[in-house]
Amino acid sequence: MKSRLLALCMMFVLIAAIVPGVMAQSANPVCGNLSADDCTALTTAFTNTGSAGSGAFTLAATFDVQSDDATQAGKVDITADGKFSGVPPMMSMTDMTAMSADPSAALTKFTETLKGFSGELNLTVGLPTSAAAMTGGEPLTLNLLLVNGIGYIDLSKLPASIAPMLEQMKLPKGWAGLDLIDTATNLGGMMTASAGDATSTAPTTATEDMAKAGDLAAKYLTYTHDGDTYTGTLDLAGLANDPDFQALAKSAETKPMTAEDQAAIDSLKDATVQVAFTVTDAKLSEAKVTVNIPGSTLTAIDAASASSDSSSDAATTVPPTAVNVSIDLKYSGLGEAQTVTAPADAPVAKYADLMTLFGGMMGGGTSG
Repeated sequence: MKSRLLALCMMFVLIAAIVPGVMAQSANPVCGNLSADDCTALTTAFTNTGSAGSGAFTLAATFDVQSDDATQAGKVDITADGKFSGVPPMMSMTDMTAMSADPSAALTKFTETLKGFSGELNLTVGLPTSAAAMTGGEPLTLNLLLVNGIGYIDLSKLPASIAPMLEQMKLPKGWAGLDLIDTATNLGGMMTASAGDATSTAPTTATEDMAKAGDLAAKYLTYTHDGDTYTGTLDLAGLANDPDFQALAKSAETKPMTAEDQAAIDSLKDATVQVAFTVTDAKLSEAKVTVNIPGSTLTAIDAASASSDSSSDAATTVPPTAVNVSIDLKYSGLGEAQTVTAPADAPVAKYADLMTLFGGMMGGGTSG
């Protein structure tokens, strides 16, 4: 039953995290209790945002695991800003399904999308104490560019602690690029060749399960509408008790549900998953996701896991006192021209260069 509870928890976080993306692709299932007019207004905003073709954004996110055991506690703060022009090279659920059926066609579509997209992302990650030593106690800073199918990174902004490794790899101290189209083409070709005539239903099944989870979530999503903001709250306990949802989380090895399992699921009434969307000029201007799982819920989940796991590790595990996740994404200048320029004189590596580099790191080396 431990796997089922973990699957349920992961699904809740995934649902919260992918709600904006799901709405942009298939909006109606997550309209919840919205009226027809409100549903149309909100889904139109997502459609317009997804088709804007250019814009700027900021992101602030926090992942906070609180625990009386310092070794299990951790907090990650992420801030980012950037801009884009063109359709982002992201794969929809339909694309993922198509990839399993025709990898070659999916690869072609992906590389063509790469050619038509330019983007800039400046990311700062505040690491938990346990990992901060890797960056000398400083946040991890990543400055990334994507222009004409080439991805660039400013290596000078990486932690000083890894400078010796970069020097050993003979990488530049400033901007460096990788031809993503060449790399994806080579890797994709290898994957297509290795796949041969083999077929797999796993990608299709996973895609179908995510779509089903979205449809089920709509039954337990209740919105309030205040001005231009739509705030939705997901009834986690109701969703987790839904037989159809539970069926999605089951596996062949799953044992029958116990009293501890049911208590853990019922404890989800104290946890919250909330989304908030603000619409401006028929476009999305802000999307917020908040997930709060209190200690009482985590303790109940831990008890259910321990009841089905007799290992000593399960008996000594101390559950977190709280898990909190917040994501705040803001858009601006949607539909307005954005300029993203490749860094001057930055060296650009090809797939073969990358393999040579990896070979050298592993001590084998290649001749290119």
